[in-house]
Amino acid sequence: MIDPEYFESIIKKRSIFKGQLFAKGMKDIKRCRRCILPASLANITFDSYGVCNHCRKYESDFKDWELIKERKKTEFEEILEKAKRLKRPYDVLVPLSGGKDSTYAIYLCTKIYGLKTLSVTLDNGFLTQPAKDNIRNAIASCDADHMFYTINRGNSSELFKVFTEKTGDFCNACMRGINYSIEFAARNFNIPLVIKGSGRRVQYVSQIKEVSSLNTASYFSNVIKNTGAEKKFRYLSLNKHKLEFQKIAGGMCDIIGIKRTSLMRFITQHIGMYDYIYLPFTEIIEILKKEMEWSDDSGSVEHLDCHLHDVPFFKDTLRIPGITKYTFHSSGLIRQGLMTREEALKKEAAEFQKKEPPKELIEFLNENNIGYKVYLESVISADKTRFEPKLQKVARDIYHRFRRL
Repeated sequence: MIDPEYFESIIKKRSIFKGQLFAKGMKDIKRCRRCILPASLANITFDSYGVCNHCRKYESDFKDWELIKERKKTEFEEILEKAKRLKRPYDVLVPLSGGKDSTYAIYLCTKIYGLKTLSVTLDNGFLTQPAKDNIRNAIASCDADHMFYTINRGNSSELFKVFTEKTGDFCNACMRGINYSIEFAARNFNIPLVIKGSGRRVQYVSQIKEVSSLNTASYFSNVIKNTGAEKKFRYLSLNKHKLEFQKIAGGMCDIIGIKRTSLMRFITQHIGMYDYIYLPFTEIIEILKKEMEWSDDSGSVEHLDCHLHDVPFFKDTLRIPGITKYTFHSSGLIRQGLMTREEALKKEAAEFQKKEPPKELIEFLNENNIGYKVYLESVISADKTRFEPKLQKVARDIYHRFRRL
């Protein structure tokens, strides 16, 4: 289905790639000797041992985890106690997608720490039935309250079309919707703390600029500006300057060591659960199956919540030579000690020859009257960073470079 000559003519327009545009096969790809990230990534470097900077960064951040994990757990519990002492309608807000990480967050908040918990879910029209079942079971298994924020699928598709054509990536639009639902609930119920099922240890693409998400209100506003979606969706970027200030200020406080408990009375604090509490996902799944009636949908552990889940990973394979939809995730699992490099390479080899786009992508394109060549052009040629305010770029780079564990 992909025309190789047409594809190569487009990809040569981009300057983010290094080395050969196309490898002849798996054996031709230069990779990190610890994980499986390829040399085709724009900002990857290798030391004299052939180990990439992403692995070295992970090693630097988490090599002493066993020595500090009790301190991090204590910090986490201090944050929770501060939220309780504020005596708000709810102690904590948990964004709940139906996936393993958000379900584990709500399990911790309700069953382990006894917090007054509100959970919120964005249904953009593409939420899967297994995710809905997991959400229903999770709420039935604990005492958390729950809200659905549902966007009509036709409206979502209209918004996704704009993002696809202008940036090649509709996931950022969805993430802004998720963040808006969080902001809406936190503001209206005066909730001091948001706990997300995330953390740097498990965010295996957050440091890879080619694929990391840009989901701030200002970015969203810049993308939809002067489009048909602007009038309908500008509310998702209301108070964008205030939100950006809070985000940047929170990041700077992390860098200089100001505790979250000092800020919580004045500004809702957002924390990633895995920055404080960490278990291998295999152990988490066993807990969730027993305590929350959670199902992995016949083995689909990662991102089972979104019907379009495979699309962004296919998009990445179009932009970056020498990867498959598993490359980044497998590399993250290797760093966590949950997969061997040999297992990852075997999985990579099986996937490497597949070239056809996901059927969900074709359905989405047909539903929204987007031609496949238009999609390819958008993915390969679009530079989504041009919609990101310069101050945000600087702040994001500083935050990722200097943030403390």
